[in-house]
Amino acid sequence: MNTLAQVVTAFSPLLVAVVVGLFAARERRQTSSAKVMARLTAEAGVHEALPEGSAARSIVAAQLEATASKYKATCEREDSFRRDKVGLAAGIILGGGGLILGTWAALQGGGYLWWFALALPAIMIGVPGFFVELAGGSSRDAARPNGDGAEPPTASGSG
Repeated sequence: MNTLAQVVTAFSPLLVAVVVGLFAARERRQTSSAKVMARLTAEAGVHEALPEGSAARSIVAAQLEATASKYKATCEREDSFRRDKVGLAAGIILGGGGLILGTWAALQGGGYLWWFALALPAIMIGVPGFFVELAGGSSRDAARPNGDGAEPPTASGSG
């Protein structure tokens, strides 16, 4: 029974890393261009469904043109993203080191468990840092159209 408790405790750093990694990757999972393309596809479907010559169809056509130009600009911006290899390596080393340290401390038990308290911050900093850099890091933030990390409003007022 004691061995089972040690094994469960040993895998807890891995569980922390997975949970933290999922939250870190959540926002950056889908690129902006993919979101704009989904919107463009939906608008094209609406455009095709409307009757030829209707006023609504011409309004949707104008919005379709605006979305297409936004898609082009978004793709050009995303092409400028760079991944910092040092940041990726630091995330792997810090997160991996935290995993190894936490697992070792959990398996040793007793007086070694205080090392587990040092492993958790390493995991919680290294894993999200890795995912941030994987998604473009600071070059992604600098390439935002307003330079302040906010998307500009579109002609229809929605972001």
